[in-house]
Amino acid sequence: MKRLFRIFELSKSEQRVVLIVMLILITIAFIGYERRVHHYPVRPTSPTEAKPSPSPLSPKDGQ
Repeated sequence: MKRLFRIFELSKSEQRVVLIVMLILITIAFIGYERRVHHYPVRPTSPTEAKPSPSPLSPKDGQ
């Protein structure tokens, strides 16, 4: 069991690398979260006007 925990014994430079990688990953996750939460909707460039739809054709009397 003691042998299994030896993988966690890191030198100072290895510890720094792990910390830097963790900080980078947390920063990327935070930026992605902020972009999703504060997503601004796109404004249309010109206002659209409502047009009435054409009335359906009436069936012919003979049919």
